[in-house]
Amino acid sequence: MDKDEEKAAGAEEWTEALSDYLDGVTAEDFDPQAAEAWLARAEELDGAAASFDAAGAEAAFRARHGELFAAPAGAGRPPLRLRRVLPRAAGVAAAAVLVAALASQGLGLDLFPHTTSWTRGELTFTTGTGETPPGEHYSHGQAALDAYDIRVPMMPTWNPAWEGEDIPGLEVTVTEEEDGTLVFTEDHRTQGGDGYTFVVRQHRSAKAAQAQVQGADNPDTRVYDFDGRSYYIMALEEDQYRITWAVDRYSGEIFGDMTLEQAQHFVRSITEEDQWVYTAPDMSVPPKYDTIQAAMEAAGIDTAYAPTWLPEGFVPVESDIYVSEVGSWYSAYLFATDVAGERNLSLSFDLRTNPDGAGTTVYSKDDTPVVTFERGGITFYIICNGPWRSVAWMDGGLSGTISGNLTEEECRAMVDSIPRYQS
Repeated sequence: MDKDEEKAAGAEEWTEALSDYLDGVTAEDFDPQAAEAWLARAEELDGAAASFDAAGAEAAFRARHGELFAAPAGAGRPPLRLRRVLPRAAGVAAAAVLVAALASQGLGLDLFPHTTSWTRGELTFTTGTGETPPGEHYSHGQAALDAYDIRVPMMPTWNPAWEGEDIPGLEVTVTEEEDGTLVFTEDHRTQGGDGYTFVVRQHRSAKAAQAQVQGADNPDTRVYDFDGRSYYIMALEEDQYRITWAVDRYSGEIFGDMTLEQAQHFVRSITEEDQWVYTAPDMSVPPKYDTIQAAMEAAGIDTAYAPTWLPEGFVPVESDIYVSEVGSWYSAYLFATDVAGERNLSLSFDLRTNPDGAGTTVYSKDDTPVVTFERGGITFYIICNGPWRSVAWMDGGLSGTISGNLTEEECRAMVDSIPRYQS
């Protein structure tokens, strides 16, 4: 037996020892150091021979301790960079952390606390025991306006498709100027500085807001009248424009890289959302995984959390799995379409195995009240956003989302078909 084979054989012994320990430990005596010791040894497995089967070890543990896996285990999506390759050592470590986490949940230790809150435009899951960054954080500019109870439509809701690999990021800030003016900024910029910015100001008076309008007396300024408002569009450089306007004591500004047509589209989206039009996706390339269960199995996520029933007519188009750089977050998703019914469907599942992290998952919503119901001791949330409905839930270290052009009845029926919550 060579050195690598000895490592692999040792890993199987360590897994068995951890399993034996969990057989006899009580909730009061449970020591997380047992799992940490397993992880420290697992790190030595990088490059070991393929005789150690991490998935098989986890499966054997599941078979032996099946009663533990009926307990909650989930959380949301942290802001981590992703890649599509799961190194061997990360897979081994993930199996160990999953074993320890689920065992702890089974013993009644709440490793994955989470809170749920929603405002006029968002529903948010906040997860984990780690510290979140200080200050207020918003997923987009409209969420910031909602937080300050600003009901006047001022923020664009449309974003153009961006060409190239350097995709604009998103940064939302709220600041206060010396005169008390509140400034809401939604910045879409690439690392090279290209992109565009939305700015909304809340002034103390309508006169102060009107003073922010630029180019009203300039003969080169294009005046675009839409929905009872006048927007002033000024050319800056080639394919760069600035748009300004004022409503009551609010002023707005849009500037950056855009064509004139895009500038007008930004304006229209402030008070009139684009009508969703179904476009059949490219179906020439078969999906990597035919079912969400196949994707979850490949990612190491228990398939008992996936619905076994889907509405008729949907055909899988795209699917894939992801893992975080540190190997503590696993994700699987599937996108399907119903060409005849002109609607789409997506299913995504995320598993976090590190309860010390902190993250949020945000769902955009309209003014339709959020619907809540329980299955198997877990609360499910149905969130509406225009023609879209999402059903979302958290179960310990796992979070699930089903979204699409769905009815409430279809959302409930899919949840009812999830094996984990049928008892």
